[in-house]
Amino acid sequence: MFKQLRGPERAFKIGQWIVALLFAYFLIEIGAAVIADLPQVSSAPERSSFVDQPALNRLHTQMQGDRDKIAQLDQERHRLDAQLGQQQTHYQQEQASFETWRDTRRTTGKSDQDAEVVARARRLDGLLAAQQATQQEIQRISEIRQRHVLAIAPLEAQAQALEHKADQDFFEASRRALLKVFFIRLAFVLPLLISALWLFRRHRQSAQWPFVWGYILFALFAFFFELVPYLPSFGGYIRYGVGALLTFWGGRLLINALQRYLERKQQEQAAPEEARKQDIRYERALESIAKGQCPGCERPFVNAQGVELNYCMHCGLRIHHACSRCGLRHNAFFPFCPACGQRSGEHSTETPAETPTAAPTKADKSPQTLAPPQQNQ
Repeated sequence: MFKQLRGPERAFKIGQWIVALLFAYFLIEIGAAVIADLPQVSSAPERSSFVDQPALNRLHTQMQGDRDKIAQLDQERHRLDAQLGQQQTHYQQEQASFETWRDTRRTTGKSDQDAEVVARARRLDGLLAAQQATQQEIQRISEIRQRHVLAIAPLEAQAQALEHKADQDFFEASRRALLKVFFIRLAFVLPLLISALWLFRRHRQSAQWPFVWGYILFALFAFFFELVPYLPSFGGYIRYGVGALLTFWGGRLLINALQRYLERKQQEQAAPEEARKQDIRYERALESIAKGQCPGCERPFVNAQGVELNYCMHCGLRIHHACSRCGLRHNAFFPFCPACGQRSGEHSTETPAETPTAAPTKADKSPQTLAPPQQNQ
């Protein structure tokens, strides 16, 4: 972009882009501060303001007695479960001990130990009865707890209905608040986009282009970072719909731009060569030829089989030229020959080999004629 410019021109171009970026930065900071204050026009809704708190408090008061009773029953149930586990462990240990002792009794065959057998069996029966009593108590507590649960079920359903209604109202209010914030921001950003589009179409290549491009960058930032995040979704329909419209609009702009470009190139190729050369910017011509592209039709030209190309094979524009004075082949857009300084306007269509020369005379050998030619300024 800056390679073919002169040193001061490159410095000025870079300085102008720095001015454009700085101008955009300060505008963005000012716009961000203004837009940050815009949502304060409408305060965000709070969920607590949509809850029927008195009715909800009455329901919780009615349920509190049953809930306290359920909590007490849960604690008692936990205690009995632990007790039942200990009883079962004790019973299993006693049963294992009894089985071992009974096997020993059968081996020895002593009848005087029959009373001990009966006592151990009764102790196992007592442990089993204790387990059954604990299980019955657990069953009774479970039935009582279930009655309390059934008693508060309708009240809990009413409380859930109140909470659900509050959630719906809060969601609707939040969506309305978001829409309000979006339209407030849209009222601020839309004029920026319209004015930026107008500046782009009319003044992007004017002498004040750094400020124009800085303003355009500011408007784009305001659109993509200050407006798009607040675009309402409504299940994705709005955002995807806007995306589809923007894509269609951008596609149409690209298609129309391509058509205008092709038409402009056709008109340029139909114009005389000198008029075409005058319309091509000098820096652009140097850069295009250095890249192997025609500065007129912008198509690449290929130097096939070592042939030195002087014309574009696509549009016929002269790309290289031979100097009529020294014969140096150079860029046809150079205003002067880089070897002898001959003006390009003084070029002829013939090469030096094709131009007839007269035999030198004595007058030609004078010091005046042997002096190098003066460069035209």
